[in-house]
Amino acid sequence: MGWSTTIVAPPDGSMNDYIASLEKLLTRPETIYLPGHGAPVKSAHGFVRGIRSHRRMRERAIIERLAVGDQTIAEMVEVIYRTTDRKLHGAAALSVLAHLEALVESGRAATDGPPVLGGRYRLAG
Repeated sequence: MGWSTTIVAPPDGSMNDYIASLEKLLTRPETIYLPGHGAPVKSAHGFVRGIRSHRRMRERAIIERLAVGDQTIAEMVEVIYRTTDRKLHGAAALSVLAHLEALVESGRAATDGPPVLGGRYRLAG
């Protein structure tokens, strides 16, 4: 989308795959993107770098929430998305889940069982 970040929503989306696709786009020569939603993006690589930076910032925020003891996605969403309209918190929860799946896969976070919306999470180690 040319006007907003994409929601990566498991099980249909993988944050690791999404980040890999952003990295791949940065290796391509295109300077303009014609997204399916929104106006043309005229600074393609700058736009992708901005999205990647936003995702890294969200990941850091989730790690910080785990570090202070948040265990559920609902707890994290309440703090990380405190300035976001509450009607969007369901979509935000899916994004947090996608990040947690990636963190669990990389060994930086842990959960008992597979990552799910109602799961409990902690920093690994």
